[in-house]
Amino acid sequence: MKPLAQLSRQLPDPAALQELADELENKYTVQDAPAQTTNLCFYDSFDWRLYTAQLLCFTQNNRLYLTDLTGREVTPPIPITAEKIDFHYKLPASALRKTIAPILEMRTLLLQSCFFQTNQRLRILNKDEKTVVMVTLSQMRGEQGENDEPICSVQLHEVRGYEKWFQRLTQDLDSRGHDQPCTKEQDLKNALAITGRRPKDYSSKMAVTLQPEMDSLTAAKAIYTDLLATMQKNEQGILNDLDSEFLHDFRVAIRRTRSGFDMIKKVMAPTVRSRFKKEFRFLGKITGPVRDLDVYLLMEEDYKARLPDHLQKGLRYFFDDLAAQREMEQKKLVQALQSSRYKTIIKDWEKYLQKKKKDEAAASTKPIAELANSIIWKRFKRVLRDGQAVDANSPDKSLHRLRIQGKKLRYSLEFFTSLYPPKEMKRLIKQLKKLQNNLGLFNDLSVQQDMLNAHLGSLKPGSGKAKKMGAAIGGLLTNLYHEQQQVRCEFEETFRSFSAQENISLYEDLFEGEL
Repeated sequence: MKPLAQLSRQLPDPAALQELADELENKYTVQDAPAQTTNLCFYDSFDWRLYTAQLLCFTQNNRLYLTDLTGREVTPPIPITAEKIDFHYKLPASALRKTIAPILEMRTLLLQSCFFQTNQRLRILNKDEKTVVMVTLSQMRGEQGENDEPICSVQLHEVRGYEKWFQRLTQDLDSRGHDQPCTKEQDLKNALAITGRRPKDYSSKMAVTLQPEMDSLTAAKAIYTDLLATMQKNEQGILNDLDSEFLHDFRVAIRRTRSGFDMIKKVMAPTVRSRFKKEFRFLGKITGPVRDLDVYLLMEEDYKARLPDHLQKGLRYFFDDLAAQREMEQKKLVQALQSSRYKTIIKDWEKYLQKKKKDEAAASTKPIAELANSIIWKRFKRVLRDGQAVDANSPDKSLHRLRIQGKKLRYSLEFFTSLYPPKEMKRLIKQLKKLQNNLGLFNDLSVQQDMLNAHLGSLKPGSGKAKKMGAAIGGLLTNLYHEQQQVRCEFEETFRSFSAQENISLYEDLFEGEL
């Protein structure tokens, strides 16, 4: 059966909406119903994971809905009694929770937009007093104050068997306002527009567009400005301790900046580069302890799956200790981010990036395309050389060093990706990610074993709690060691794929290199 047609047009103001209502009353037989006002609140993670997955999550009339972007329900709604919505695992057990859990993972749901929507429904009747078209006059106003200019719209809904009436009403609206999709997604966009926002207005991915002829200093500042913006956007989430990913994205921006200092060396004045290398090293240091503990705490369910039931109590003690330790480190981190030193670093860095000074350094006038070729090719050759040197007898440190070199290559590809064909760059990054995943997992398992051994060594012998924790940690160490050995065995095949001639040729073609 053919779906019924819908039409939505946005009108400039309430006066235009009232003018339309009056015209309909004069031209047609109209049956209206009292206007109804509802409160709608849209939720998503800070980085818009649900929206990216083509889903919308919102509350209305004390129920939580999950729909696709058109507004069609994906799962049945669930009643909401809690004042605050945050992590998915705190929601009632339901199909809704089960659907969003793997998408959100460790991220909390945040209130993205809340608004009041007043709808007045009109029925257009024919001479037999049968409904031939449904009309909805809508006003959307932000929750903050009554002085906001509302977003006004009109929607037409076809009634089956009366297509010509729908077309007639459509013609009546031709000169009024402008078309917009008649979807729940459009409601979200309109609601965000009230406060000057848009969906997916935050992403941890770099979004710098460079021009090949751009001088290297200008390009470097554009990269660093984008990274600083990421840090600033995540700062409040860290202070409020909303979820672990705020700090993760903050630290990635710091690491990328520090990597930039090492890769794009000569474009900044030596004194400036030296100072900020030191300052960003400090930022990495103060944010490290909480992030490390976050990573361990996120492993709780994985660790449980690795151990038999009789060791679970000792594991609970272990994670209780980690949570207590994290609470203390979080307080230290908040103090550091509110300190005068941190504020001075950010203020001075921002001031430097905005400064319009020419010839700041001798190499700053070199076109960025030329410098990018050199940087990427150098990083690729280093990964290739170090990876080819790894064999079955190489110490674990050789894999850790290769991981660092792979990360630097990844950052260089991300910094300069806008200078090269998107399809090829996406292919290179995808290939590199496979190698990074192997090396990253190997490193994670190594770090986890070091942490567990350190915790094991700190236990005071004799108590029942210490014995239970020791048994649990011992079981984990054995399990993690065996997995690490398996990952190491997989390295050879992973690196063989990365170092295939096809991949090498693509690097040579793009970055004008030659082995």
